[in-house]
Amino acid sequence: MLRPRRMARKTPTWPTPVPEQVEVVILGTYHMANPGLDAVNVESDDVLSDRRQEELEAFVDTLVGAAPELVTVERPATQADQLVDRYHGYRDGEYAYDEPYEFERGEDAEYDPVDCRSEVVQVGFRLADRLGHDRVAPVDVPESLGDEAAEADLEEREHDPTAKRDVSRLDPDELKTTQQERLATSSVTGYHRFLNEEAALHANDAMFDRFIRRGAGENYAGPDALADWYRRNLRMVHNIWRAIEETDRVLCLVGSGHVHTLRQLLTETPQFCPLSALPYLPADG
Repeated sequence: MLRPRRMARKTPTWPTPVPEQVEVVILGTYHMANPGLDAVNVESDDVLSDRRQEELEAFVDTLVGAAPELVTVERPATQADQLVDRYHGYRDGEYAYDEPYEFERGEDAEYDPVDCRSEVVQVGFRLADRLGHDRVAPVDVPESLGDEAAEADLEEREHDPTAKRDVSRLDPDELKTTQQERLATSSVTGYHRFLNEEAALHANDAMFDRFIRRGAGENYAGPDALADWYRRNLRMVHNIWRAIEETDRVLCLVGSGHVHTLRQLLTETPQFCPLSALPYLPADG
């Protein structure tokens, strides 16, 4: 459950861009194809249903107002050529957004190829297609959070020590229930507005609470896992930089758990200015 009292402690703001900066609208989304790779996995209903397809069309209508010159997505940057080929298949009519297609997974089964139900296709491709873009840029460098050997070592020693401070905490199970119920009763636009409001952007606070306390002696497995999280997001910022050409405005489509960290990192990077997606997500959507 999202607790407003706790969120009041933190009042991060979105910076104001200057003309020299590349503006990055960060749109936090959910994983529509249910890959099950997150700490909190909300089960999506079928986005190929008539209801969701109508909602996705309306959702992308609202996102056109963000006017990005490039759409980046949470897919491995190493798969740029394959992703662009698949995107061109949608642009050329080989694939339809409301129809599944048959494919064989390769050795990299978690990430290849992109699922037709993925938000990468349903939102990223659809928006770029609507805007007439020639490409969609993957910017992710996926990795697991934490080192398996260090995690195993923690099992042999002190594991998850006492919290020491009685502060309100987000419970992952309650968070999943809240998000699941909200998704079931919301339109695609409405659910994305919920995901991108300030309270929801702190969903990963539970991860920081859990990992910052994990470790014993010279074992820093918890903090090291958080360093891995920041490394992944830093690489995403680097890959956005690689992807821009004569680009002044980007829409970054990413799992909502990344938004808070990417906002921090993009704010610290002088070439970029992160922007909230909320102005393009009407409250009555």
